[in-house]
Amino acid sequence: MNIAFWNIRCLVDMVRQSEVRHFVRENKICCLGLLETKVSPHLFGSISSSLCSGWQWIGNYEHSVRGHIWVGWNPVLVEFKSFYVSSQAIHGMLKVLHIGLTLYLTAVRPLWSDIIRLNSNLLNDPWLVAGDFNAIRDSSNRLGSPETWLPSFDEFSECICQAGLDDLQYVGMRFTWSTSSRVHRKQRKINRVLVNSKWSMNYSYSEAAFLPPGILDHSPMLVKMTHPDFNVMVSQVWDTPITSTPMYKLYTRLKLLKKKLKHLNK
Repeated sequence: MNIAFWNIRCLVDMVRQSEVRHFVRENKICCLGLLETKVSPHLFGSISSSLCSGWQWIGNYEHSVRGHIWVGWNPVLVEFKSFYVSSQAIHGMLKVLHIGLTLYLTAVRPLWSDIIRLNSNLLNDPWLVAGDFNAIRDSSNRLGSPETWLPSFDEFSECICQAGLDDLQYVGMRFTWSTSSRVHRKQRKINRVLVNSKWSMNYSYSEAAFLPPGILDHSPMLVKMTHPDFNVMVSQVWDTPITSTPMYKLYTRLKLLKKKLKHLNK
């Protein structure tokens, strides 16, 4: 199961819409959070429906005129139910339909009070927070930038400490944002995938990948949740001898696999 988040910086642009479609298809995404969409309310339906066929989408238009945050999901694979929407965040529960696995996701722009407030209700649940925080944690998170240390950087560190969050283990790009200027290029790690201790305990095999940004200036964030024993388990179930009609064999194997997958993530 792959989940992704991306600061798209204006989704009205047709080229960027094409980038999103290609990204979802190539990485087999089941749920996608988009930041800084800057799409007017009257274009939300047409643009969102053209991105991924059959997907469902939610935006934070009630709190932001330009709908800065969108969350979309493939209803064949997962179900997303939003619990909290503000000008800075969309928070909800994601359920993986074929195994009944549930987890909590939050797509955010920086507003520390929202994150701290949500934490109090999620101490015993796996929680992932991803987005463009527009702040760094330490000086090694920037290159080519002034040495000035802003108060917002300390506020960010204090926020994730109070919320009990930390970076999910990751691979890929060290810096997730950069300017296009070659002479005075600036690079920063301001896009992050954060998780709480319950997530780390339940999904120790999960991993974030910060991919090349392509035509944009922010790296897309891909969260992979493939258990190392998954392929072996599927092979074992499929090799189970069953004597019956082909349709009944398929039904029985899928039922056995569903039962094993439920125990895999406990």
